[in-house]
Amino acid sequence: MTEIINRIKSKGKVPAIYASKYMWQTIFGSFGACPSVASQQLWYAHYDGVPSFSDFAPFGGWTKPAIKQYQGDTTLCGAGVDKNFY
Repeated sequence: MTEIINRIKSKGKVPAIYASKYMWQTIFGSFGACPSVASQQLWYAHYDGVPSFSDFAPFGGWTKPAIKQYQGDTTLCGAGVDKNFY
């Protein structure tokens, strides 16, 4: 994961991580895996319909998120969108 982040940065881009706590554990084997990437912004998914970070539980070294995707597959102004909270 660190190598991927470093390659993205070498191209002048700003990486971020999109994951839920469950996804992180499933992919990396534990909630605490890969804490070195926690310096990147976290965009986490929790489709509870609540636009707040009050449900966030730390994982992967993050103690707070940057963005929460709280609703998916909805329609807004005739377009299919996911809703996010910043």
